[in-house]
Amino acid sequence: MKKSIKKLQVLLVTVSLGMVGTINAGNVAPNSTRNMKTSIYKTADDLVGGWSYTVTGAADGYEKGFLVIMKQNDQYKVQVQVGTSTFLGENVMVKGKEIGFDVMIEGSRVSVVLSAKGSTISGKATSSDGSYAINGVKSISAE
Repeated sequence: MKKSIKKLQVLLVTVSLGMVGTINAGNVAPNSTRNMKTSIYKTADDLVGGWSYTVTGAADGYEKGFLVIMKQNDQYKVQVQVGTSTFLGENVMVKGKEIGFDVMIEGSRVSVVLSAKGSTISGKATSSDGSYAINGVKSISAE
């Protein structure tokens, strides 16, 4: 368990560097790692963690990625990493073990709805180009 929490801490520091201003891990100046404080997001929530995922039928470069779901003060935050790009989730809504959010990718809104069950997550992403199935596996957990 301690190793998993440490992995999540490292992930959260990495996420915080890319999301300064949105998820602020200790009032760090943009692009600065000096005096950074980390926060541990402890929860028994199935959604929280890091998820490696694939999108069936997505355009080249968007078929695989990493999804980070965090919960802080009863609010969920989402970050999607695809290749070298990072996209922040907007309009995040959670009901039980289901999460929905929007991301802006290349100027287009993509709506994502996912359901977590243990160490797997599945659902779909819908954009003006169509709907695509998403399947993922939890690779970093808070527990």
